Order: sequence, then C-alpha cells, then structure tokens
Amino acid sequence: MLRGLVATRISTRRMHVKAIKMRWLTGGVNYSYLLSTNDKKKSWLIDPAETLEVMEDLTTDEIKTIEAIVNTHHHYDHAGGNVTTLAALKEKGCNVSHVIAGSQRSPIANEIPDNLHETSLGKLKILCIRTPCHTQDSICYYVQDTETGEQAIFTGDTLFTGGCGRFFEGTAEEMDKALNVNLLEYTGGRTNWDKIKVYPGHEYTAGNVHFIRNNVYLNKSDNKSFNELESFANANEVTTGHFTLADELSYNPFMRLDDKIVRKRVGDSQLSWTRAQVMDKLRELKNRA
Repeated sequence: MLRGLVATRISTRRMHVKAIKMRWLTGGVNYSYLLSTNDKKKSWLIDPAETLEVMEDLTTDEIKTIEAIVNTHHHYDHAGGNVTTLAALKEKGCNVSHVIAGSQRSPIANEIPDNLHETSLGKLKILCIRTPCHTQDSICYYVQDTETGEQAIFTGDTLFTGGCGRFFEGTAEEMDKALNVNLLEYTGGRTNWDKIKVYPGHEYTAGNVHFIRNNVYLNKSDNKSFNELESFANANEVTTGHFTLADELSYNPFMRLDDKIVRKRVGDSQLSWTRAQVMDKLRELKNRA
C-alpha cells in the first residue's frame, strides 16, 4: 500500500510539487510548497514563512510563475513570511498580488475563500476545504489535475503523516469533523482516497511513528500498515507527498477512532466512549509524549 518517491522535489507526470524545507536547523521542520501546473507556467507558493530559505530554493524561472501566496492557517510559521516574501518576489520581477488565506489574521491576506470554494490554476482544479480546530481559519487545499487525474491535498497543521495538529482553537469534536468528515467527504469517497497524496505543513512523521508504537500499536501484529510506515520513516528523513489519504486511514490513530485497539489503548476498555472522547484522550497522550 505504501509507495512513492521521496525527495525535497516531488514531481508527477503533469502536476508538480516542490517541497521547500524551512526551519529544519531550529527544529521547526516546516514545509513550504511550490505547486505548479503541467507546463510550469503557473504556480502557487504555499506557506512561505521563512522568506530567505524559500527564496534561496526558488529558481528565477519558478519565481516568474507565482500567481499567489497561499496560507493553510495564520500561525507565524506558516503565514509570518507573507509580507517579506511578497516584497522579495516583486523585487525579482514577479508581480504577484493575491494572498489567499482563511482569515485576515494572515498578514496582508486579500482573498478569504469560503468553505468549498472552487478555484483553478491552469488545468489544476482546487477546492478549499475549511478544517477549523488547530486554528479556526485552517484550510486544506485539495488539488486535481483535470487532464491526468493526479491529486494532492495540502493539509497545513490539520493532518500530518500519522498524526494531527494540536487543538489550539478548537475541540476534539471539531478535529474529528475536520479529519474524518470534511477531508473525506469532499475528496471523492473511498475509491478515490488512494489517489490523493498528502502534503502536510511539517515533517513530523518520525515523532508520530514513535508515539504510535509506544502508545497505540504496541505489537507488530496490531497493524501491518503501520509497520510499513514505521519502516519507511526509519529509513527516510523526508516523507511528505509519499502517502495518501487512504494510507492515513490505515494507520493514523486520529483517523481510526473506532479501531478497538486504539480505543483500548486510550482507556476505553468497554468500547463505549464517544469519538470525541477518544480523540481528546489521544491528543492528551500525544501532547505528553
């Protein structure tokens, strides 16, 4: 089930995603992403929080293609570079003016899409899925290449490989809805989820794997898909774009709230808790890990 090519530049046949490392030397392990069309003539620059690191990783040709700065949420390590990045792009001859975000808490945001707002970038169709919890203005951007069927989702701090974000501005019930209703309902259904590659805002996979092995799937016999994730994470520093929504559903405990093993590990021995209670306890355990 688990498959793919891992590198800081990840390209498909038509839709191109360039992952840009930010704050890795200081422990943030953030990603910014350059999402480009098949002909590489139009791009979005997603979450360019650290202007110097982002600009160093963009070529002159790439800079010229950028049509918008896009934020997944307002936190400084995602949106804090909006002003300086816009200025740096303009200095390099890019006349970008669109700053797309979930609220005006993102600096200089001038486009605030509603939930399920559809837009396009060349042949790429993009759906803005609001996922309030980590922040109330969190948005995941679901991208489909209308020519090839290739798909991706940029999840910010809502969904990580093997985990999810802290509930800074929301509740366990909201995170359950964000992950297990909003993201799944609006991305084409079960037969489509294995086609959607996930691009989270941080490279937290190793830490999430450690948490799951020590708190949830303690035994190799508990979850075969998790064993595969663990092996991959142990061998690869960069995991973004390698896994799909279907993969996440197979091993991510925050998306497996009805799994008997997950429930028993958080203390629901009678399998009687609500999903929100299971989610809340999982997050509490992860916060302490």
